[in-house]
Amino acid sequence: MTSTFDPPTPTSRWPFRRIAFVLAITAFGAGIPTPVYAIYEREFALNSAELAAIFAAYTAGVVVTLLLVAPLSDLIGRRPVLLIGMGLTALSGVLFFLAHGPEIVALARFVSGLAVGATTSTATAAMASLEPRHDQHHVARVSVAANFGGVASGILLSGFLVEYGPAPTQLVYMLLIGASVIGAIAVLDSPETVIRGPHPPPIRVQRLSVPSAIRQPFWVAAGALAACYSIYGYFAAIAPTFLRVSLSIDNSAISSGVIAVMFGLASIVQLGLGQVRDRRALLLGLPVILVATVLVTLSLPLSTLALFAIGAAMLGIGVGFAYMGSVTLADRVAPSVERGEILSAFFIVGYLALAVPTIGVGATIDQFGLIAAATGFGAALVIWVAILYVATRRTPTPPGGEGRPRGAS
Repeated sequence: MTSTFDPPTPTSRWPFRRIAFVLAITAFGAGIPTPVYAIYEREFALNSAELAAIFAAYTAGVVVTLLLVAPLSDLIGRRPVLLIGMGLTALSGVLFFLAHGPEIVALARFVSGLAVGATTSTATAAMASLEPRHDQHHVARVSVAANFGGVASGILLSGFLVEYGPAPTQLVYMLLIGASVIGAIAVLDSPETVIRGPHPPPIRVQRLSVPSAIRQPFWVAAGALAACYSIYGYFAAIAPTFLRVSLSIDNSAISSGVIAVMFGLASIVQLGLGQVRDRRALLLGLPVILVATVLVTLSLPLSTLALFAIGAAMLGIGVGFAYMGSVTLADRVAPSVERGEILSAFFIVGYLALAVPTIGVGATIDQFGLIAAATGFGAALVIWVAILYVATRRTPTPPGGEGRPRGAS
């Protein structure tokens, strides 16, 4: 068996930026359907549970490729897997464009999840090799910002085109297909960061492993990531219905702008306040998430847009800090030889958590109403975040933590 290794690091930042752009395209595609769901709901007579099942298809796609496709990048190279990711992103756009029923929408969402799972970890690994100064913290900051910024851009643009553009369920997906082609060109124009020997190891399912020595900080980091994704799922599940039904805001551009605030601020936090990380970022972000979740949940029975918008903005700031803290803490404690297995387990925890409030709120909203369903899950999230904060305070800072950059591995 011949192991893979990285070729010399480029001296220019452009290859690094091109791969960050590819990562943002996939996130952009994941955000686009959010404003379009209301149209699907009317055209296909979908109930909340069916909409939740469509969203769950996305999570299933992500987990499948994290286990099966993402590990291929160590065997066949980063560029082929990233090209697969761009191809899947374009295919999801084609399926959404042609969707004439809920089954095709669910399939398109599943393929979108496949694209995200194939691209996210592979692009981050490629960026780590392409960063000229081997600054792994800079890699984490830019990759997270690309993810959140891409989702925010997809929601904003989609909402604007749904409201003011022609063919609201098709035009925005044409843009996604075009962006995927540009992304594929960017991949082809970037250097391969894995050089394979003549006898590569056999293809296998990604192994998930957490060494006993790092389990306490790992589960704190994974729990915080799960909280961030759960907040995402919770907000995505309640926001469109609350704005449309409770506040009678039928303008997709306005409602999408409110939803995109959370993701946009989370992205800005990565770029502007990225020196706060690890355990310190968690101790800052978790209390903000707790207060923000309370505000968002209280805004529902009060039918107050201002309170909801303030809570959304605070969620973005809190999630920005907590996400950065969880990712950098997990990377900090992961031994280099086991990093792939540990980080795969880490992200799978997050994406599984994404589905829980989305499916839960969707499955109960028709039976109990928006306020009761959202209050129940909001209270559960508040309790979870409070427990995480206590666990974080009781977890010692790993060596090299508290904002000091990790050396190149």
